Amino acid sequence: MTINGLLREGILKIASLPPENWRDIEDATSLTVPLIAEDYPAKTALMWNAAYAKFAMPDHNSMMVADPKHTVRIMEVFRSDERYRGGGAGIGFKEAVIPCLDDITPLAKAMGAVNIIRKMPDGSLSGDNTDGTGYVQSLEKEFTLQGRALKGAQVLLLGAGGSGRAISFALAQKGVRLIILNRTEKKAEELAEALNAYEGSAIATGGGRTFIPEVLPSQDAVISVVDDAQSPLDEYSALGDMEFPVTPDSIRENLERTVMLLRRTKPNLIVSDIRIRKTETPMLAEARRQGKPVLDGIPMVVNQGVAAFWWLYREELAKRSIARADVEDVMRRVVGI
Repeated sequence: MTINGLLREGILKIASLPPENWRDIEDATSLTVPLIAEDYPAKTALMWNAAYAKFAMPDHNSMMVADPKHTVRIMEVFRSDERYRGGGAGIGFKEAVIPCLDDITPLAKAMGAVNIIRKMPDGSLSGDNTDGTGYVQSLEKEFTLQGRALKGAQVLLLGAGGSGRAISFALAQKGVRLIILNRTEKKAEELAEALNAYEGSAIATGGGRTFIPEVLPSQDAVISVVDDAQSPLDEYSALGDMEFPVTPDSIRENLERTVMLLRRTKPNLIVSDIRIRKTETPMLAEARRQGKPVLDGIPMVVNQGVAAFWWLYREELAKRSIARADVEDVMRRVVGI
């Protein structure tokens, strides 16, 4: 069985929304395949295919949509298909792929999530996670622009999923003190406990979203790490109540609460939402209206993409005197930042 076979069976589907996604799979001789559970306008294919073209590499990046329940079979085929060089584990696959890998980095193991897979010369599969470091790089830049240090900052993290885990571990390594609030309170508490155990100190606490009004005024940054590709809750701000089903009244109440909560925060509170949408998310839009610094997920995507690309290809690129900075330049230019 090959990747082409999985496409014919319908287990894999080439994503239609990512710009510059490679579709000519039949003639591709070398592939990287990021897996996502839902189609969305991700930037990975755009960035990676631009780098392949710039550096005259034979590979092509094709994002593919699949049901995570098929993860084991998909990874078996990836392992056996000689064209597969590696690729991403996106939304829905960050945790699911781990049992299928032969090795993961210590940090990815602690996070419990992988976002990049590399096929080694012996055919084994290794995993790492660059999501967290990619995000923290972008957040640290915002703190620097304000003349503040990220180390010692108090940050509120809204969500405890795969991306939230990666970001929280990377923030903890930078000396940030974290409050993690999640709809499922136990999940937030377990993440905080894992962070404290990994760092060997009490740097994180977890709880339910009901604590948002109590803790938000003292924070230096608030980050929504909801990582659904598309969600029926997208019309909501992550700060307000998010009820289902979504109604005009629930949206209005959510936004009114967001206005009130943000008015009670520090003037220089950094408001961040990693969701990438066609328009700015409601939380970021309101923060911008109130004159607060905002940070979306685009810089994180570029930073983690550069780190993942370098992790996968660093040896062969170095032999050609291509530096990591060269990769970063290509990816930033094509995304426009």
